[in-house]
Amino acid sequence: MAADDTGRRLTGALLETALIVTPLALGYFAGIAYLDEFLAAFSISIHEVDAPVATVVAHSFNVFTHKAFLAKLVLLASAVGLLALAVQVLRGSGGLPGNTSLRPLFLVALPAAVFIAFVNIKASAAETARVAAQRIWAEGTAVVVPRRSLDLHDKRLGVRQRLRLTACLRGRQIKHVIATPSRSYALCVIDREGFLLAHMAERDVYLPVRHLAPCGAPGWRTIPFCTTGG
Repeated sequence: MAADDTGRRLTGALLETALIVTPLALGYFAGIAYLDEFLAAFSISIHEVDAPVATVVAHSFNVFTHKAFLAKLVLLASAVGLLALAVQVLRGSGGLPGNTSLRPLFLVALPAAVFIAFVNIKASAAETARVAAQRIWAEGTAVVVPRRSLDLHDKRLGVRQRLRLTACLRGRQIKHVIATPSRSYALCVIDREGFLLAHMAERDVYLPVRHLAPCGAPGWRTIPFCTTGG
């Protein structure tokens, strides 16, 4: 009897822990997945962006409000609910003992549900991040103005790219991408090309400019920005 009580308490503790940890893990994973896809559109590795946990979790909102993710979440919740209902029906009809607990069922179903949620989060993160990145490339989003001029002679760009960057900066179409306490990133767009400007706050210097040509990437060739020339 004591062993049964201990087992029930352990099962209950595991279930409570899983119910607390799972939403936090899903939120952090959704934020990371979104940022990874979003930053990749600007040739930024997520490993070079020291984003605080609060920033990462805040970006998960874009994933959790995605219509496709919400639809899949409803289907997943419905499946879990139907499974629990089936167990209740079986207990009522004598197919299962009347004292059968639902907790072991949830301990088995929860990992499967979490795995499916992770897969759906990854898909929705890729879609929402791509849309957000394409909006920055194609539309007049938040424009930033550098506090000091860029020294183009220190940048590892070819002659043509340097001329293009000069023309781009002259037009002042420098769009905000993302900012953290240590670094900020902006994008200068000219026609179907772009130049990524990375500023280090601590030293107040700009890192080498990156030349970007996104229209060659899969999923970008057919968007209006690439088909009309920006």
